[in-house]
Amino acid sequence: MSSNAGERSSSAPRCFGQLTYTAEEHQAVDRALRQKLGPEYISSRMAGGGQKVCYIEGHRVIGLANEMFGYNGWSHSISQQNVDFIDIINGKFYVGVSAFIKVMLKDGAFHEDVGYGVSEGLKSKALSLEKARKEAVTDGMKRALKCFGNALGNCILNKEYLMAINKIPKKPPPPLDPAKTKRIEGEPSVEKARFSSLVWEEKIAPAMSNGRDVLEPKVLNQNQNYSEVHTPTVSAGRRSEVMDARPSMDSMDGGGSESHTDPKQLRKLRQQQLQEKFRREMEKKAAADTRSS
Repeated sequence: MSSNAGERSSSAPRCFGQLTYTAEEHQAVDRALRQKLGPEYISSRMAGGGQKVCYIEGHRVIGLANEMFGYNGWSHSISQQNVDFIDIINGKFYVGVSAFIKVMLKDGAFHEDVGYGVSEGLKSKALSLEKARKEAVTDGMKRALKCFGNALGNCILNKEYLMAINKIPKKPPPPLDPAKTKRIEGEPSVEKARFSSLVWEEKIAPAMSNGRDVLEPKVLNQNQNYSEVHTPTVSAGRRSEVMDARPSMDSMDGGGSESHTDPKQLRKLRQQQLQEKFRREMEKKAAADTRSS
């Protein structure tokens, strides 16, 4: 009993915050975070008293965090947000908002900091609150992210670094390539990956519940049929069972490779798979009820 329970716990999916970095990944991320930002990432504006303030724009910080940790390797949440004041002067609103933001990585490491947002001189109370709230969240997120290293903004707190970096000319941004922009609806490669994941989940669930060997998923390429989603790595008997399931998949997609690039057809196939899965579950439930009665 204890061995089976241990197997189930080890095979159960772990939640965000409980994942671990490999030694290679940890070393690569640590090395990347130690880098100081070039002038292309730093913006400046005039502050009170005619002073020049250097900062990093919010969209750049998010892009850097995605590069360092992966789009699904970090998250941020609002722990608390307070409206500190709302003043009306000559029919215009002046609003100040503070926000506590927590940024967590997939392994559970996190930093939390406070951000502040101000809106001055707007005639709309709603727009003033909206501007101040969003500014506070963005500021708090940037302040929390900079605690992870230089590459996420910690370097701009160094005055000597700022004096040196301001002397370096910025490189002109590369020209926009229209071929790399999103122009049409649908992502065929994403649709294929989702279909592959769905088929794999349908195979792995009964295998795990019955204590059977699990099939390894194989990534689809652009010219690969759905019938080739899995590469069995088990015995011949298990392989024949998987091969018996392939004709039904081929009959659903018509056996044609041209339909695989059509997003509408892919969504239809996924819906049919879900309906078939639901039908099988209902049949099993009905059979179980009949045996129990």
